[in-house]
Amino acid sequence: MSNRLPTAGATPTISDVARHAEVSKATVSRVLNGKATVDAEIASRVLAAVDALGYQPSMLARNLSLGRTNTVGVVVPDLENPMFQEILRGVTRAAAADGYRVLVTDTEEDPTDEAAAAREARRRCDAIVLCSPRLAEPELRALLAELHPVVLVNRELTDSPVPSVSIDYASGMEQVLAELSALGHRRVVYLAGPVASQGDRLRRVGITRAVSAHRELTVDVVAAGSALVDGAAVVDAVLALDATAVVAFNDLVALGLVSALRQAGVSVPAALSVVGFDDIPFAAFAVPALSTVSVPRRELGAEAWTRLRDTIGGAAGGHPLVFRPRFVARESTAAPRGAGGVAWVAAEEPNGLVARLGGRELLVLHDGGGLARADAPRPFAHPVTSLAGTVVTESAPDDHPHHFGLSMAVADVDGVSYWGGRTYVAGQGSTLLDNHGVQRVVEVEAGTQPDPGTLRQAVDWIGRDGTTQLRESRVSVVEEIALPTSNADNGADRADDPAPRSALRVLVSSTLRAVTGVVTIGSPATNGREGAAYGGWFWRLPAGARRSVLSADGPGEATAHGSRAAWVAFVLDAAPDYAASDADTRGRAVTVLFRQPGEQTFPWFLRAAEYPGVGVSLATTSRTTITAETPLVTGLEAVVVDAALDAGQAAAIHRALLAAEDRPTTQRPTTGSDA
Repeated sequence: MSNRLPTAGATPTISDVARHAEVSKATVSRVLNGKATVDAEIASRVLAAVDALGYQPSMLARNLSLGRTNTVGVVVPDLENPMFQEILRGVTRAAAADGYRVLVTDTEEDPTDEAAAAREARRRCDAIVLCSPRLAEPELRALLAELHPVVLVNRELTDSPVPSVSIDYASGMEQVLAELSALGHRRVVYLAGPVASQGDRLRRVGITRAVSAHRELTVDVVAAGSALVDGAAVVDAVLALDATAVVAFNDLVALGLVSALRQAGVSVPAALSVVGFDDIPFAAFAVPALSTVSVPRRELGAEAWTRLRDTIGGAAGGHPLVFRPRFVARESTAAPRGAGGVAWVAAEEPNGLVARLGGRELLVLHDGGGLARADAPRPFAHPVTSLAGTVVTESAPDDHPHHFGLSMAVADVDGVSYWGGRTYVAGQGSTLLDNHGVQRVVEVEAGTQPDPGTLRQAVDWIGRDGTTQLRESRVSVVEEIALPTSNADNGADRADDPAPRSALRVLVSSTLRAVTGVVTIGSPATNGREGAAYGGWFWRLPAGARRSVLSADGPGEATAHGSRAAWVAFVLDAAPDYAASDADTRGRAVTVLFRQPGEQTFPWFLRAAEYPGVGVSLATTSRTTITAETPLVTGLEAVVVDAALDAGQAAAIHRALLAAEDRPTTQRPTTGSDA
């Protein structure tokens, strides 16, 4: 064995090892590459020489001899974007665990440079991670054939064998717009990303779906980009649209906009809510902290490497992997000023009022002055419309022409009918009598602070002879409310049938006092017609919808009618002739849940098979007495939900309403008698 050592200070070479072990360089190479054809004694001498000399093999030379570099190239459109930095980190860490290093190329959002940059990287590397490529599809397909092995990040190609990992940006946008809608936003701006970005195209798909599901929303698109300066540059265009919320293509654009808004004196979120995308590290530390859509950036990079590694090894890259993002609410989003606040405004007809939320009419209130005397003229609400635009009342239907939407209708007040139509007479049956009274509004106080959605009225109940029998203090509340989480989350993963996050609440309550002496309230039931104890607040629903009945006591009309169930509900299912405010909303399912606020309740009067209607029974088996000192207080509360609820969801809404019954506009029934 040679005792010659390499010159001091020189890096040992494979030739030095060969001389030291007294073998050829080829033998050293076979030993270091793990070849089993080398004699064990010779292999031991080679390894001993390696240790003695401190020899480190040249990885470059070794890889060249093996035909690989153990390096992968990552091509990104913008390395300054923290989103791509995090994806790169995920690739780098996962690849390092398998002995690979990463070479990065930044195309600076220039699609014309993308193909050349990717080809150059491939000549230096074993494989390519092509991140969010901007190339048009034909050019991209041709390029991928040259780059193999390759994996796509945030870009899918139909029927392509190339493995891919991506984010469901459409779902992310749907989540954002659903949250903004639930907060009360109605006009939103989307700051669009690069024209060639598939992520931008998917976000627009999400906008289309969200607007279809939340028809109260309008989304305007403003061309922006993907950088901080792009967000700042469009501030004037955003402010010109008079929107209450902005969704940016990514967090950088959002942060650029927030900065420009601050300089313009526009407060976020008080004057304008702003949402980003990607949840980059800066987002949570911005002022205000940025609401955004969080995506698993590092996981995306790690999965990209896993699929690329398999492809390098000759295996298939697997099916396309799509990550679902999630909305993260922070300080940059809030309810818009006046959101959820219903304003009462004058209707076109004389003395009529409209409860309006933004540009939508939720309830139209008529004073009843145009009704025929035989219809018992009285104030009534019709149409009442769900937040999605479905009408849930009916007026003057063929089956009962004296039913008028939502009204306070009583069949017998000391012989006077405030119900309309025929009167039940014992021994004669239903008979048309000249006994119809009039409810006349004498005072109105609408939409005052702090309750702009509250309407207060004084109503006189006047008999056929002109005598005022009762004086009523009436309160009507119309508002948009958030639904309990258990209901809002139901079906939330279904993009084609998103669960509503909010609903319409309508509350009507009455305090009735006798003007003089004693006044009694009866019903056809107290006059001998069994099961016909109607009289009180009554809601007539559309006849054209298929309907089913739920209640706290169980399903079905027979269970709910005459009961004192804590709540009852009508589920109105799709039907071609279902009344709706526009053609697009016909056939949608809707649920109207009814309850009586307060501690004392009356039995329910409910019909479903013959016609759909529900109300309270102020007199079931005996007459109810009213004086000036002992008024009758009664009410009806309804929640209109744009979905077919089940009993559990309806019960959750009832519990939420019960917990909120300390609202100052709610009147609790404390007096009044009923057997």
